Amino acid sequence: MSSLVDLYVKRELVNSNFDHYQLSLESIPVYETPLDKHIDVAKPSENNFSSHHAKLFSIHNHVFTDPWDDSTIYFCDKEWNIGSISFGKVGKPVNCDSHFQVPDASNLRLKPSRFNVTLMFPSQTLAVIVNGADTIYLLETGERHSLNKWKILFKESVHVAGQAGVLLDSVQWIDGENRRLECLLASVEEVEGEVKEKHRSPWITVLSWITWISVDGKQWNVERTRSLEGSRPIDYATLDRQGQAVNIVAADVYRMTEDSVKPIDVGESLEDTAGQDESKSFYTWSQTESDLSVHLTIPDGLTKANLNIDISGTRLEVSVKNGIEMVKGNLHARVQVDACTWTLDGRRLEIFLQKVEESLWPTVIVGDSRGELVMSPELIDTIHARLAHLTSEDWNPNPDGKEKPYNSQMLEECDALDEEGTIIMRIDGDLHQITHKIIANNQFLFSTILTPDKAPAICLRHDVDGFLWQLSNTVLPAQCPWEHVGVLNAFGYVLASKQQKRFSSCSPDMSVAAIADSQRHIYLYKQEVSVLTPLRNRKTGQQIKSVAKQQVLSLDASPDVILGIKLTNSKMFIATEQKILVYVMKTDE
Repeated sequence: MSSLVDLYVKRELVNSNFDHYQLSLESIPVYETPLDKHIDVAKPSENNFSSHHAKLFSIHNHVFTDPWDDSTIYFCDKEWNIGSISFGKVGKPVNCDSHFQVPDASNLRLKPSRFNVTLMFPSQTLAVIVNGADTIYLLETGERHSLNKWKILFKESVHVAGQAGVLLDSVQWIDGENRRLECLLASVEEVEGEVKEKHRSPWITVLSWITWISVDGKQWNVERTRSLEGSRPIDYATLDRQGQAVNIVAADVYRMTEDSVKPIDVGESLEDTAGQDESKSFYTWSQTESDLSVHLTIPDGLTKANLNIDISGTRLEVSVKNGIEMVKGNLHARVQVDACTWTLDGRRLEIFLQKVEESLWPTVIVGDSRGELVMSPELIDTIHARLAHLTSEDWNPNPDGKEKPYNSQMLEECDALDEEGTIIMRIDGDLHQITHKIIANNQFLFSTILTPDKAPAICLRHDVDGFLWQLSNTVLPAQCPWEHVGVLNAFGYVLASKQQKRFSSCSPDMSVAAIADSQRHIYLYKQEVSVLTPLRNRKTGQQIKSVAKQQVLSLDASPDVILGIKLTNSKMFIATEQKILVYVMKTDE
């Protein structure tokens, strides 16, 4: 993984080469498959509609993808047949009209408050379908490339706000001799009274987390159900790959409200718990450039004889003898052991550390975020002195200098965020609490599946770029669960100019990104395309070997409303109501 310094160096190189950003008009081979039974599209209810409904309808992609087979896409037609388009070795699309027909289509399609049918594949042989109205289905698909008919293994009525909502995620995992299937659904609920006052809205988004269990993979039973709710619509929600937690990106905190196995203390909301954890740290610490002091409050009744405090040159351990560990880990830098001391006054324990080298530490224990730095006036003065060369009494003391001052007019409307910003949170399914929380001043751009064994990655805007972050399968308490896996250079800038955008995505290898308007136009963005003729940056004189290219594709379809897209490393699938189009960006090797 590249360091942040490397990433921003890359960004500056791209910006310096932006004069050579090209609009490519080269043709791309395209295959069209007409659909005799058009794609089913649910319409929002005019009587019951809110920003929560708008979000769930807007994020729905009518192209369903198989993480284990990137050559096939699935769709639901107007009779609720699940069909597919495959692009295999034959070199042209192969259409299958129906792998499975969702039951009771003629009646449920008329329900005014229904959502679209959603489909996901938790494994190579299973599928989960939510009909958008009242039922969830677990299906056995067998080997999907063989075009088998799918069989129902399990179906369950889901009573969430009077409708089943949409399926956001589904994952199967093995726990000893048992198989577990986790499903995450979203719906919108109208609330009144105290609940309405608490959420400051008559509508909320409800997430339903359902766990099934099976021994043989054939007979399944509901083992556990959990619910979460939030005042603001979600941008993204997914489950850990082994069902420990739910991960959410939204403009507001979500809290768990129901658990069929472990009761939730309704007197303590998740927001209150998170606030207490942040405001009341486990220990406090202060520092100067030469020394550092750590302050802890120990349990009542303990004396010096009950404490075990070990200070080495690079490590600090504080524990109760024959009991719990309070602080343990490697120090940020070396200390002079002979000059270090500790004192106990009542329940207040103070540990004094003498630094070997004069510097300001960002933390006491590496990887331990439980400490709160208390800034002394002397430390504040020291920091101000170090930053003095970056400030001035004048608005622009050097207008002719190379480095131009920042101008707020550079910002566009698309750069604006909600006042709350973007909150990325992980909520533990057993603790019912937020274990990891990030408040980012970055726009959420899109999510996409990069690899089948991991949760979908998210793309956030960082300056002009789009940074992709992948949720780790192994989550530790003191570490951020999100890992940086790639960057789409200048993609944030490109996306900002597309005022009619509806879908955004990128290929698994992140070499190509796409932006789909609500109608007609697709913008295909290729990151690094080699140039055949010598090219130099007109400002720096640096020779450019590759540039970014953007292709504008205009659909020859009527109606031309774009219902979904899917990108692989070599192809792009586009769905309109009446046809599926396959653009071949490069041939498979």
